[in-house]
Amino acid sequence: MQHAHPAHDVRITGFGSYLPALMHTNATLPALDDPLEPADLARIGVHRRGWASEGEGIAEMATLAGRRALDRAGVTAADLDLVILANWTQRRYLPDFAPTVKRLLGAERAFAHDLGCACAGFLYGLATATEFLRNPRYRRALVVASEQTSRRARPGSRATVILGDAAGSFVLERAGRDHDPGGGQLIDYELASDGAHAGIMEITEAGWVHSHIAQRELCALAARSIVEVSDRLLARNGRTLADVTWVVPHSGTAGVQAAIVAALGLPAQRVLSNYAQVGNVSSASIPVALDHFVATGQVQPGDLVLSAAVGGGWYAAAALYTMGKPAPREARA
Repeated sequence: MQHAHPAHDVRITGFGSYLPALMHTNATLPALDDPLEPADLARIGVHRRGWASEGEGIAEMATLAGRRALDRAGVTAADLDLVILANWTQRRYLPDFAPTVKRLLGAERAFAHDLGCACAGFLYGLATATEFLRNPRYRRALVVASEQTSRRARPGSRATVILGDAAGSFVLERAGRDHDPGGGQLIDYELASDGAHAGIMEITEAGWVHSHIAQRELCALAARSIVEVSDRLLARNGRTLADVTWVVPHSGTAGVQAAIVAALGLPAQRVLSNYAQVGNVSSASIPVALDHFVATGQVQPGDLVLSAAVGGGWYAAAALYTMGKPAPREARA
């Protein structure tokens, strides 16, 4: 039996993304300390990635991605009840970013807050917003992930080839019994965390990401965690992977993607990632990829999508949703 909430149906009515104006190709990247051979670059699998410039901070990129999602949903920022911003790459004590995003958007009556959860932040944000929207006090939410992942790569290291900057967002709306705002349905989600793996990755005092685990072990842990949350999510909703049209996971690395495909036992063409075009953009990877594949026509209305992510800490998350056509602006109440 499906896990459903007919009286408080949560819909995905808009989505959007933003990539920096500066998109580095492998040829335009600054020189590495240890130059990579063409075969190495091919294994890494990233051909271009964005580096945010002046005027493209966390809040600014989030605002641009959010406006695109609002436009697609046919609503304005004034219609929002809450704004959730996922970010870890530019964390600071004060101020947080979400209130600034709310102000830049013009979401005057919304409340806003930041959320971490590393690369799983966007899916944790979707889960948080979903539960708020099941309260009749709230109707519309914007969930946005904005990351400057390139800032966490030590200059001159091969991480600069992999990591990129981007923002992506979803508009979620609660539909009552007599009102359907259109869009796709957010069917359910699954969250997990495991502090036993908290020490496998950290940010050094210099600000660079540093792993304390072999890459092969990291790939295996990521794949295992994604399979576990995905299996629980699908089983609770009476679904199997055979019912899923597309799997759109957090991009991670080429090795993580290959491990996920193998662990799920799916044909590689059913797992969608634009990692090669944008690099690892952390928590923004799922909405950025979804926007890309909708724009190319590969993801269609009615498709059932499974998205999953892991994040250092250790976090895992999965969401199951359908894609739909946004309702016309005049249908919005």
